[in-house]
Amino acid sequence: MKRENVRKRQETKPFDPADYPALQEFFPAYLHQDFAEEYGSAMDALKGFLGDASGDQILQVKEEWSAFRRALRNQPWAEVQTAITGLGSAWLPENESQLQEWDKLFANAEA
Repeated sequence: MKRENVRKRQETKPFDPADYPALQEFFPAYLHQDFAEEYGSAMDALKGFLGDASGDQILQVKEEWSAFRRALRNQPWAEVQTAITGLGSAWLPENESQLQEWDKLFANAEA
């Protein structure tokens, strides 16, 4: 039993914003403190990014978003919010369904 617990702790790496450099560029650029005035909503800010960015930038952000979502799956909501603000976002999502909307938009976005 003890060996299994050690293995689980080793597999569960703490969240580190440095693991997500593309998201660290995206969040403060599009979800800064004035994003609501500039874009109207976080979803519209994401759509703005998808319209502005190059294919490579979109691909990098999509890949990191997927990794971010996997890393924080089943974590308490407060930890998810802390991680998002830790990436430089002024937007604080209210619930999981808002992130699921982003998942869908990213899934349909062409890089």
